[in-house]
Amino acid sequence: MKNIEKYGKIAGILLSLVYLLFFKENEVFQWSVFFLILITIGIPHGALDHLLMSPKISKTGLMKFILKYLGIIGIYLIIWILAPTLALIFFLGMSAYHFGQSHFILHPVYKWKKTTYFLMGTFFLSFILWSDFDSTAKILENIVQIDALKNLGKPFVLVTFILSNILIFKNIPNYWLNFTSEMVILGTMLFFLPLLMGFIIYFGFWHALPSISIEYFSLKDYLGKTKVKNFIKRLMPFTAASLGGIWMILAICYNWMNQEELVLLFFVLVSLISAPHIWYMNAFLESRKN
Repeated sequence: MKNIEKYGKIAGILLSLVYLLFFKENEVFQWSVFFLILITIGIPHGALDHLLMSPKISKTGLMKFILKYLGIIGIYLIIWILAPTLALIFFLGMSAYHFGQSHFILHPVYKWKKTTYFLMGTFFLSFILWSDFDSTAKILENIVQIDALKNLGKPFVLVTFILSNILIFKNIPNYWLNFTSEMVILGTMLFFLPLLMGFIIYFGFWHALPSISIEYFSLKDYLGKTKVKNFIKRLMPFTAASLGGIWMILAICYNWMNQEELVLLFFVLVSLISAPHIWYMNAFLESRKN
C-alpha cells in the first residue's frame, strides 16, 4: 500500500495516453475504463466511512451510522426532487471541496484552509466539465441550460489556478512547485480527454486512491496479520450495497431513458451517497490534523 498512490497516478497517465493514441472516441474503451475504475477504486473508497472515526464500532454504533447515512441521503434526495438546480449546485460545490481536500492529505493547510480546498478542487473540476463542454451541457440539459457559460471556461480555470497557487505558496511554500507542476500536467491531460474519461481518471487515481491509502494506514493496527486481505474484506459489504443499489435503479430505468438521462441519473445517485461520505471523510481528515 505504501506506493499505491504513485503507481495509481502512473496508471492514470498511461490509460489516458493509451486512449488518446489508440482509442480516441471509442465509447467501448471509455465505458470499460469508467466501470473498471468505478468498481475497483471509486465506490470502495467510501465504503469504510463507518470505521474511520470508530475502528471498533459496535452493532449499536453501526446501526446509528447507517440511519444517519440514510437520513442525509433522504434529505438530499428531497432537494433533488424539489429543487434540482440547487441540488446540482450543492453537488458541484461539495465535490470541489472534497476533491481539493484530497490533494492536501499529506500537506496540512492552516491559512484559508477551506477556501484552498475549494479552489483547488474547482480548478480540476472546471477542466473536466469545460474541456468537453458539449457533453456536459447535453447531460445537464434536463436540469439547467448552461450554453451561456461556454466561453467562461478559460477565465474560470485561470482565476482558480492563480488563486490556488497563491494560497498554496502561503501555506506550503516548500511544495508549491510540486503542486503547480501537477496542476499544469494533470490539467493539460484532462483538457484533451472526453468528459467521462477525464472524470473517472481524476476521480479514481487523484482522489479515491489517495483516500483509500490514508484509510488503510489509519486502520492497519486493527486489521490483524493479513492486513491487506482484511482491509479488502471490510470494503466489500458497503461497496456491494452501493454498487447493487445503483445498478438496480439504472436497470429499472434503462428502457425508458436515453443515454444522457441515464448518465445524469447515475451522477445523481453518486451525489446521494457522496453527501454523507464527504461529511464523514472531512471529519476524519480534520481529526487527524488536530
